Amino acid sequence: MPVRVLILFPVIFVLSCTNVQISQPRPHQYPRIIFPQKQFEEYQNSECPFTIQIPTYATVRQKEFLFETIPAGQCWFDIVIDSFKATIHCSYYNFESEQEFGALINDAFNLASKHNIKASFREELFVENQFGASGLIFKISGPVATPYQFFMTDSTRHFLRGSLYYDVQVKPDSVAPVTDFLKQDIDNILASLQWTE
Repeated sequence: MPVRVLILFPVIFVLSCTNVQISQPRPHQYPRIIFPQKQFEEYQNSECPFTIQIPTYATVRQKEFLFETIPAGQCWFDIVIDSFKATIHCSYYNFESEQEFGALINDAFNLASKHNIKASFREELFVENQFGASGLIFKISGPVATPYQFFMTDSTRHFLRGSLYYDVQVKPDSVAPVTDFLKQDIDNILASLQWTE
């Protein structure tokens, strides 16, 4: 056996016995989310002919202008959840004819359909509460701006439309737990909606 081979075996043996760890890439992680306790309080605005229950960790901001120039409706407001950088935009409409009612429903479907380009899936769920309000929830999956939209109506004169937005650009998988948490709040808003006129 050549001398080189005899020297090479002990060197390989010594190197293989060292306790050197080879670094491996770690999986991507997201920050821990601490969810507040679910508690609700009644919200009523003199401009709005309804009451709803909103989470206590949210604040309501009345909208006076839409896009800084167009006056907003009398009952347009945002339910802001600062801890999640999320906003539930709400707008109320009073309608007097079937044509106006049909136009409001078409607008709700058109706004939900604008996300079809990026959406991977859209589910439409019929919802009806014990106070005579009914409507649809649009659950939109994928990298979309509004993953949860809804409208509620009494089919005779009242129409409330809303959508969940995040104030920052996010990846759907990173905010999925937050979206699921906020969906429960929206579901409670819809279940508690009562027309006062």
